Amino acid sequence: MSSLEKNGRQQQGMADPPERSELSENLEVLRQLPIFKNIPFEIIKLYAYTAQRRRYREGDYIFRQGEPASRAHVILSGEVRLSGGRNDQPFELQVLKRMGFFGYMSLLADFEWPLSSMAATDTELLILNRESFRKIMTRYPEQCILIVEKLVQMRIQRMHEHMGMLMDRIAAIGS
Repeated sequence: MSSLEKNGRQQQGMADPPERSELSENLEVLRQLPIFKNIPFEIIKLYAYTAQRRRYREGDYIFRQGEPASRAHVILSGEVRLSGGRNDQPFELQVLKRMGFFGYMSLLADFEWPLSSMAATDTELLILNRESFRKIMTRYPEQCILIVEKLVQMRIQRMHEHMGMLMDRIAAIGS
């Protein structure tokens, strides 16, 4: 709100609207993710509290193929390019936009990133790390099994999408 707007509100006897806290913004973002559908508010609030925000400039790597994976990301603003390579043949897999959720399987298992992610534009991410995720899971195992199930379902769906894109590319090369 500009200072002119604030002065006008004060002259009319109106109070300034309360500033939204980062926690409430994180909570709102996480509640939109499919993995938290039907999960109690108090559990989602714990994830929102432990989440971190980070900004990346266009061209910055978020993670690189082969690095240890330990966090999931939600795009708050900007775009992220997912790409990989094999036998010195790089390829772009996907560009994700606002509310894109990626890297989520790293919340469940220890592995190396099979691809790289780079900020395609100036980007802000909400990051969930494995350590915090697991602490909350052990505290609420009956609810968190639902989250794990949704993560696996999302991974299978995304795998089908990626397989379709790759098959389309292979078909285009063969034409």
